Amino acid sequence: MLKYVLRRFIYMIITLWVIITATFFLMKLLPGNPFGEMAAKLPPENLAILKAQYGLDKPEWQQYLKYLGNVAQGDLGVSYQFPTRTVIEVIKQSFPASLELGIESLVVAIIIGLLLGIIAALKHNKWQDYSSMFIALVGISVPSFVVAPLLSLYVGNKWGILPPGLWEGPEHRILPALALSLGTIAILARMMRASMLEVSSLDYIKTAKSKGLATSKIVTGHMLRNAILPIVTILGPIAVNVITGTLVVETVFVIPGLGYQFVSSITTLDYTMITGLTVFYAAILIVVMFLTDIAYGLIDPRIRMSGRR
Repeated sequence: MLKYVLRRFIYMIITLWVIITATFFLMKLLPGNPFGEMAAKLPPENLAILKAQYGLDKPEWQQYLKYLGNVAQGDLGVSYQFPTRTVIEVIKQSFPASLELGIESLVVAIIIGLLLGIIAALKHNKWQDYSSMFIALVGISVPSFVVAPLLSLYVGNKWGILPPGLWEGPEHRILPALALSLGTIAILARMMRASMLEVSSLDYIKTAKSKGLATSKIVTGHMLRNAILPIVTILGPIAVNVITGTLVVETVFVIPGLGYQFVSSITTLDYTMITGLTVFYAAILIVVMFLTDIAYGLIDPRIRMSGRR
């Protein structure tokens, strides 16, 4: 088991290094100037001082090595947009809102998605099944950057049912959570339906039905326990995707989270902020995938023995 964990850890470090390297050099290919209009107004000597302050006066390979060393020490740099704030400070201030929105969206997705999947399986080839799968199809087909503006425009502005934006009271959380969770609802509903249908065809379920057990007891006592296992195995990656997928939703609803900061940093060419937030999001995903692999190895020894994962 130790060799398995060590191998997974090495893969995690290599993956993170590749992401850091690719992000750093891709930022250098972006057109424009990170200092914006200020660069054209400053005298050459002042601009040189400003570049030296951020280390932009050195060759790219030296900038890269310095940045790599800083990241290894937990330093993601200082924001170009906010010279008095480091990227770590921005993350500490903004990530709680993104995390809250992600958790709320995940809870909504689990509840609605599993219910739709269970209903679709129990009412297989009936209107309930078709209706549930239609909702799932819409959730997969329509991305959050389309759903979010529509919810804000119609439910928030035109109908006035819920607030169209901002991040204040509990009622401000509903529309963003719903917009972010729609795709996950679709995935969970389809998986739960398929898993329930597979379990319902097994012999022990047929035996339970032949004994005259009530449908509710069969579903809660036998089917759900086994049908939900495939869902549990993907909840880790899904949770990370939901939490890190708030970019557009936060911008539409004006939520002071990392997604809003990320979009703002792109428009202002804030190199260190873009790179730092990308590395932060990637680190979350990689760590969760690492922990998921370890959990798989603990649950099923065949995985770590085969070395295929």
